[in-house]
Amino acid sequence: MLNRLLQPSTIKRGAYVDNQGRISRLVQDSYAGVGVDTETTLSVPAIWRATTMISDDVGSLPLCAYRGNVKIQPTPRILERPNPLETPMETYSAMAASLILHGNYIALLGPRGFNGYPDYIVPVDPNRARIYVKDGVKYCDIEQKTYVVGEDVLHIKGFSMPGDHIGVGIIAAQRQGIGAAIAVMEYAARYFDGGAMPSYAIKSDNPDLTQEEADLLKQKWMEHYGGRSRIPAVLNSSTNIQELTANANDAQLVEARNQSILDSANIVGVPGAAVGAPNQTRTYTNTELQAIEYIKTSLRPLTTRIEQAMTDLIPRGQYAKFTFESLLRADTLTRYQAHQIALSAGFLTVDEVRHIENLPRLSDAGNNEATNYDPTVDPMDDDMDETLDPLEGMDL
Repeated sequence: MLNRLLQPSTIKRGAYVDNQGRISRLVQDSYAGVGVDTETTLSVPAIWRATTMISDDVGSLPLCAYRGNVKIQPTPRILERPNPLETPMETYSAMAASLILHGNYIALLGPRGFNGYPDYIVPVDPNRARIYVKDGVKYCDIEQKTYVVGEDVLHIKGFSMPGDHIGVGIIAAQRQGIGAAIAVMEYAARYFDGGAMPSYAIKSDNPDLTQEEADLLKQKWMEHYGGRSRIPAVLNSSTNIQELTANANDAQLVEARNQSILDSANIVGVPGAAVGAPNQTRTYTNTELQAIEYIKTSLRPLTTRIEQAMTDLIPRGQYAKFTFESLLRADTLTRYQAHQIALSAGFLTVDEVRHIENLPRLSDAGNNEATNYDPTVDPMDDDMDETLDPLEGMDL
């Protein structure tokens, strides 16, 4: 029974997973008649904006290690710079983007360090990987070579159904919606280029007009009067030209594009106002509440998956956690009002408030030490050696 449950799923996931558990390499058409893959999906402006907004916000967050409620210093190398060839921003942003678009993030694990855990990871294009389970063990085939997930490969799975070994991204789950958005965008581009409908109709009163004569008439017209030619047209008495006109409102192009923007926001998972959807307003009272709502609905599902996956790459008893303070930072007036309450209540000192604001201690103000102030160092820790090399003890 257990072995049967652990067998790879044979359900096809649109353009993503084939019946062998492989991520599809082929572009599959949608009902809108357009191909949907990574490139065409990101060509939709609203999807591009929503995807890059979420992924870059995730990439900009520091990922630190904790034991209990105590932050571990220095940060483990695998968290501080997971891939030596990339900055942390690039690595974590790509993780989030891959989870959004493909539903999976795959990376080879580097050699084990002195603590028995990998020192770095090497990202792999999900299109090159095949994930499957055999005899209770999850394997990953990459370029005809088999690896064990967890030992040789890091696999972060996005949204999935029970029993699925591979996550489902928006390209697979929302292929028809994305295809419609692509089709609307292409139609709009052709409309303004004049290609969505012909500009003129050539009418002939000759009842014996053959197809060859009609084609020749069209060809001659395009040769002499097509493009930007301003030469007056000279026609015989049996032929006339009718100009065909239309506007964007008649073609419902404006409504279609507006709905496409809102659909794209829903597909990726951001507020419609964040990508410019019309008639979408933020109902929150201030920027801090906006950030909280954005973190809860858009960022938290992705960051939690990344946190739990990266926790497996650091020693037991420690856990990885993103810090959201930079996104939750309130405006200046709100912060100062909160500081005043804290000072009046007596649970913060002036130096602690200045530390929150990345300012030197009052005792350091006016001397040379203030120029060397490090906001990452707690100014209230009098036992800390301020001359300590921050790189000391770090495996470079």
